[in-house]
Amino acid sequence: MSKNLASKAVSGLKWSSAGTIANAVMQIGYTSAMARLLAPEAFGLVALSAVILRFGYYFANLGLNQAIVQKEELTADHIRAAFTSSALLGTVFTILAWLLAPFATLIFDMPEVVPIVRVMALAFVVGGFSATATSLLQRNMRFKELSIVETLSYVVSYLGAGIVLAYLGFGVWSLVYASLLQAALVAVGAYVMARHSVLPIFDWAAYRPLFAYGSKMSIISFLEFIYNDLATLLIGRVLGAYRLGIYNRAFMLVNLPMYNLTRTVSRVVFPSFSKLQSETEKLAQVYLSSTTLLATLIIPVCLGIMVAAPEIVHVVLGSQWTDSIPVLQVLSLAIPLSFITMFAGIVCDAKAVLNWKIVITVTLIVVISSLFFLLKSYGLVGFGLALLISELIRIGMYQTLMKKILQLSYWKQLRVYLPGVMNGAVVAITVYLLSTLLRNMELPHLVILISQMITGGFVFLAMILLFPHQALKEQLHMIFAKLGVQDNPSSYYGRMLMRYRKSLVKETERV
Repeated sequence: MSKNLASKAVSGLKWSSAGTIANAVMQIGYTSAMARLLAPEAFGLVALSAVILRFGYYFANLGLNQAIVQKEELTADHIRAAFTSSALLGTVFTILAWLLAPFATLIFDMPEVVPIVRVMALAFVVGGFSATATSLLQRNMRFKELSIVETLSYVVSYLGAGIVLAYLGFGVWSLVYASLLQAALVAVGAYVMARHSVLPIFDWAAYRPLFAYGSKMSIISFLEFIYNDLATLLIGRVLGAYRLGIYNRAFMLVNLPMYNLTRTVSRVVFPSFSKLQSETEKLAQVYLSSTTLLATLIIPVCLGIMVAAPEIVHVVLGSQWTDSIPVLQVLSLAIPLSFITMFAGIVCDAKAVLNWKIVITVTLIVVISSLFFLLKSYGLVGFGLALLISELIRIGMYQTLMKKILQLSYWKQLRVYLPGVMNGAVVAITVYLLSTLLRNMELPHLVILISQMITGGFVFLAMILLFPHQALKEQLHMIFAKLGVQDNPSSYYGRMLMRYRKSLVKETERV
């Protein structure tokens, strides 16, 4: 990785992280407020409507977003072709969703879903006009501008309009209007930043390379959507809106922070990986480093969430959501695995190895469907267990593919999980012992949760800084060397990183 690319990647991570942290804090407040203002059925109806619309989303874009980022050489005609396609497809799918919305009652016996689907379908138009601008910002690693736009839009739409409308009694529509408003604000802000041509073009030569890659990406995204949202579809069909609302809130409590953490990295990693697509050895090194660091971060967080689930539910959602506690605990084991395999998927995208990715996703759909059927008698917890087992299978399948693509042995790939698993075990045990003590003292849930967060964070940092696993030392040492930390001792943080890097070198040489 060149120093220029590394510099852009670091800057992108910095700004994306800042935006992610800000959004994560705001989302906690928003989720807590809305959970007290709305009934579980409202979240269930919006979740069902979103799933129905996502059936069309992947074909409304045809993978052109990823094609713009992945393509090594991008011309002005390619940009015009991408915008023309996205805008037209977004309009067409909005009309189709409006006309076909009544057929949703054939899947779910809930007529109230129809008007929600029709209004939320406006997101197709908005997304069609904004997709090219946001993709260009990602391709050029302009994450500072993108983070500012997304953060400001969230404040106005969700913390402003959403909560106010819910307080005024708009019910489920407060969720709908907030999501549409944010999409519109992001569309305007992204275009102001990117300023690309909006003139239509109808020369097939400009479309061909984008659709060759994007059409397969669209199919893959659609299949992944089916896999990821199969639980929502089946729970809504079999157990109804109330149980779906319970599952949805438990899922979001662990998925949302993980999504924010990984989205920050993935938006930077995909363009970086794409620039290294022809350099297999370097790509393999970056893949191992990225996966090691991500596993080190999210496994301890998720295991901490599993232990602290009762306090998280009571504090964030309220006492009326206690049914979601066991579901949250199971999902805390399953969801981190899905995010860790994300980098393997990005490698496939960057190197355009898409046929194998299709095979893996289809296989997983069959597996998880079978598991849902076998474990449905266990209710929501059974759905969570099915997801956990299928994610373990996904890891094995992707490791086989990475062995083929990047020539990485199974041991090298499994080794990247060790720092996260070991640190997570220490964090979980420590938080569990603390939680048992504080719960026996019958302290308020908020006091216990704050104590859990402080203790878990302290133990996690101590493990990373004072007792890093050998696999983590090697990856950190390599990353610091590539970023040229030793050449930039002028800042306070630079000097701290230099000292930490030197300690890693000594430990590595000792071993």
